[in-house]
Amino acid sequence: MGINSKLVAFSQNDLVLSHNETEREKINASLGQLEKILKDKLGSNVKEFIRFGSFTRNTILPRKYDSKSDVDLMVVFNTSTGKKTPGTYRKNLLDVISVAYPLSVSKKDFPAVKLELNHIMFDIVPAYCEEFWGKSYYIPSSNDSWSSTTPNDINDSLASKNSQYGNNVIRNTIRLCKHWNASAGYPLESYLMEKDIINLTYWGNEDTYERFLKTLNSIAGTRPGVRQALDYIQQYKGSWSQTANEAKQFEWLQKLLPGLK
Repeated sequence: MGINSKLVAFSQNDLVLSHNETEREKINASLGQLEKILKDKLGSNVKEFIRFGSFTRNTILPRKYDSKSDVDLMVVFNTSTGKKTPGTYRKNLLDVISVAYPLSVSKKDFPAVKLELNHIMFDIVPAYCEEFWGKSYYIPSSNDSWSSTTPNDINDSLASKNSQYGNNVIRNTIRLCKHWNASAGYPLESYLMEKDIINLTYWGNEDTYERFLKTLNSIAGTRPGVRQALDYIQQYKGSWSQTANEAKQFEWLQKLLPGLK
């Protein structure tokens, strides 16, 4: 099996949280049950739920490869009778979750409340919405204040670019870069990294291997460990005076992507 085939298999099997519809249905069922519990207990205080983040883009990694991996749920509170502080809304969420899931891990973790179910971490984020010429959403910011957000703002862009490029290359590349980022100690913020990758210019019919190398060079090529690995991989690709050495290329790829086989 060639290097590209190994990378495709790694990114589409090992680095996928939900390998099939059954697994996704289980996660969606957990989300549905969570939403029902919150709605039953908080009633009309909850205006709507919005599922967002890497799970909705199918770029979420298993926690084996990304310890910060989570499924995001925005709980939009009804502010028709007045807006409360983010801390108050977080406490409302925590009080309900602690009773409903007493054996699970639930805690405050700004700006969310975290809940661990079946080895999946759920990030539950309080929010409110203003409707003036469209909807504007706000989530907790520093000093118990609010900041604007646009949930799922890059989902359509990723789907479109991934489809145009073909062979799932863009989504594969994002998963590989997220794994590198996690194994390197999270030098880059995951959402912003995904956004930067989607906004890159793509040329030609590159495979997952070439696209990953070019993308990593673009987002982290100045980092010493990354620079060294990329330079050696390029060297072992060979030239007019040197025969290519796939085994050595793969050895350096494994330094960037622990667990790759």
